Amino acid sequence: MQIKLNFMNFRVPIFLLSISLVSCGTRQADYSSESKKLLDLEKEAITREFRNDTAFLSSIMDTTFIELSKDKIKNKHEVLKTIYSNNTNNLNNKISLDSFMLEEPVVHLYDNTAVVTFIMHTYRKKEPFERRTRFYDVWVKRDNKWKAITWQASSVE
Repeated sequence: MQIKLNFMNFRVPIFLLSISLVSCGTRQADYSSESKKLLDLEKEAITREFRNDTAFLSSIMDTTFIELSKDKIKNKHEVLKTIYSNNTNNLNNKISLDSFMLEEPVVHLYDNTAVVTFIMHTYRKKEPFERRTRFYDVWVKRDNKWKAITWQASSVE
């Protein structure tokens, strides 16, 4: 028994399948690109925080930004004020962090929203000091720019 197939009948389904496969590849590339952008933003934000660049931090924080801390929820202005005050105190006391690295970074994208988690490992050389802090940050994309809408940090033992 011989089976004869007419490939002309399969032309449209094959075309649609090929478009969907290309589309999946594009989505994966977009996902990778957006994930990289977000991790780069996280690293830049941490670097700028160490330099006390609250103007940059303000530019990447949404107007509705909140921070969850042990004792309260802080708005954008309160967070920037705390960062500035802490960095000024550290500078006056000659305390500086020498370096940091992000461990276990994970980015979950949901259309125009992203959840980024990682552990920040910080170091000081003058006096032996290491600290690991787990972050949970939520970002929203507005006008083609990622803005932080909330973050939370907790110490890792």
